[in-house]
Amino acid sequence: MILRWVERNSLTMAAWEDESTVEEVLRAAGTKLDGTPVAASTARRTKRVLNVLFEHAIKKKVLKKNPLPKGKGAGAAASKTSSAVDKRSLLNKEQAAKLLGWVYYRPRGGPRLHTFFAAMYYAGARPEEVVAIDVGDVRLPDVEADDQWGELLLHTAHPEVGKQWTDTGEVREQRGLKGRAAGDTRTVPCRPALTRLLRAHIEEEGLKPGDLLLQGRRVEGSPAP
Repeated sequence: MILRWVERNSLTMAAWEDESTVEEVLRAAGTKLDGTPVAASTARRTKRVLNVLFEHAIKKKVLKKNPLPKGKGAGAAASKTSSAVDKRSLLNKEQAAKLLGWVYYRPRGGPRLHTFFAAMYYAGARPEEVVAIDVGDVRLPDVEADDQWGELLLHTAHPEVGKQWTDTGEVREQRGLKGRAAGDTRTVPCRPALTRLLRAHIEEEGLKPGDLLLQGRRVEGSPAP
């Protein structure tokens, strides 16, 4: 029924031979509902998706040629993007210290959450990477000192996707690092402040290699996480 509705309300592929149709689609793809332009990265991504669809249609002999305009100034893709980070949107040291201090004194699991957010802040790791860190992946110097650097070996991510979406019925799913080949790893410097914090966390929790660095808080009477 849904496919029949789509068929009745969709233009034929011949419509793509009309340049005005192509221009209208690109204009719509580059505009939000309120009429303002979408982000340049969104416009570029949309054109890439359309390009893949059209190339597939050409392969299947549904279209004779790709109707998307080529070259500079080609529709919505003409907008320039920047990979630079706006430093005005970043936390400064004072703000980070206040936030981490506030987290530490939360009544339920404050110290563990403090370690979690500190690893994200100091190591630049994603949340799903931090929760997957094994104690053996934390490489701390043998000698304890205030200025010692360590390393974190990131190789797995455990994003929370919901148990209804995983094959195992678990809340989290095990994946590789985002944007990297399967089995790839990433070594991250562990600055002295984080080195001291992780050393204290491992000692206080009594963790051993093979244990997760950050473990969920067990409520009395509930099964282990």
